[in-house]
Amino acid sequence: MPSPKRIGKIEFGLLSPKEIREMSVRKIIWADTYDDDGFPYPQGLMDLNLGVIDPGLRCKTCDQKAADCPGHFGHIELAKPVIHVGYTRLIRKLLRVTCRSCGRVLLSPDEVEKVVGTDEDQTGDQISEKDVKKERVCPHCGEQQLKINFEKPTTFSEVMVEEGKKVEHKLTPADIRARLEKIPDEDLVSLGINPKVARPEWTILTVLPVPPVTMRPSIILENGQRSEDDLTHKLVDIIRINQRFKENQDAGAPQLIIEDLWELLQYHVTTYLDNEVAGCPPARHRSGRPLKTLSQRLKGKDGRFRGSLSGKRVNFSSRTVISPDPNLSVTEVGIPLAVANEMTIPVRVTPYNIEELKQIARTGPLRPDVNSPCGANYVIRPDNRRLRLGSDNLDTVADMIEPGWTVERHLRGGDIVLFNRQPSLHRMSIMAHRVKVMDGRTFRLNPAVCPPYNADFDGDEMNLHVPQTEEARAEAFILCSVQENILSPRFGGPIIGGIHDHISGIFM
Repeated sequence: MPSPKRIGKIEFGLLSPKEIREMSVRKIIWADTYDDDGFPYPQGLMDLNLGVIDPGLRCKTCDQKAADCPGHFGHIELAKPVIHVGYTRLIRKLLRVTCRSCGRVLLSPDEVEKVVGTDEDQTGDQISEKDVKKERVCPHCGEQQLKINFEKPTTFSEVMVEEGKKVEHKLTPADIRARLEKIPDEDLVSLGINPKVARPEWTILTVLPVPPVTMRPSIILENGQRSEDDLTHKLVDIIRINQRFKENQDAGAPQLIIEDLWELLQYHVTTYLDNEVAGCPPARHRSGRPLKTLSQRLKGKDGRFRGSLSGKRVNFSSRTVISPDPNLSVTEVGIPLAVANEMTIPVRVTPYNIEELKQIARTGPLRPDVNSPCGANYVIRPDNRRLRLGSDNLDTVADMIEPGWTVERHLRGGDIVLFNRQPSLHRMSIMAHRVKVMDGRTFRLNPAVCPPYNADFDGDEMNLHVPQTEEARAEAFILCSVQENILSPRFGGPIIGGIHDHISGIFM
């Protein structure tokens, strides 16, 4: 077994057009999704090379079924370059601090050294817009610079003086890309950009990645019609306008029409990346609902980071107000009977516990008081089919139970659970406790165990998590045993003060 390695650093960069094409498995040219027979359209947005979501179909790239295929990227070749709306501030900075002719930074080597520092001195700053005077002459090629205006969301222009009047000349994304390509690698370093992983011209998109089908699955409604994901809707718009753009270019359409189509393509790509850009009307569904595109999947309380990673809703957990009970041990937690009857622990049936689990199944889902034996809500057969226990089938199901079945029994006294108070700031914000089933409607805990949780009883709520696997229960058991040993007077452990230090010392 290879030895574990420590991660040195994580580096973020931009995908180059070459990398996008290399990771792509299919060039997408049609806006169609499914044909009349309900089969994915070749080189369409649901092409089988991008992955499968329908049962029975196999991915043409990895030959796996829907459950095993992770999905694969495609790409769209854009008729003309468009600006990535996420990098407009960077583009504005680069246009203002580099020469419009030679692409060099508008500072002499001495001025660069003064701002950034020498190679040995890595504590220097990066060059910013403030370090470069507006409309100065390039110290490298002598070209007179022009003022760069930026109008949200993606419009850049140069201010030129013609016949004594100031005239704004709009910069197209192709013009901007040509200027950014001129910036040499050595100047990018002083601008805070690593040219090995991010060249600035890659912020102007010439090829657009198409996410896998698994990332934007279509659903079938009750009437049998398919409803496409918001991302697919936007990609349909992009492909259609891109196709129109190419046709008009090839037909030699007037410049005015070309510019309008270019702006429309820019709008669709912008709203595909972020549908909440200031100064850009959001793309909407037919119902009037704004589409939820890439940026909206990541941002905010319900986005990937806060909604799916930092804290997410999970099964086998409960939450209610806490109240004090000094009669409990510091490693116990008082659980209301209503919670204990709802939370379950899966127990595998073996020849050694079969009689006990049959009795638990006969008790069923109801426990009249805290002193009654625990019951069960579900029984799971070896083929993973779940049987719900009710008053009409308790004896029948109990008699069917054999080794290999699983009984989901209620919580009972002595079970080990995880108790957590948010915000979880350190490792003692979640600890293992033994269950004591009690009357009432609140979680009870000993006031002496409040410091690690930073809890008090002025309306605080806490979360209870029930470990569902043998490994999780074993880990929680070890943690609970350690806490009991530390806090027990027999071991000379403190009851109130120093709980943090003792537990931290063991797990550091």
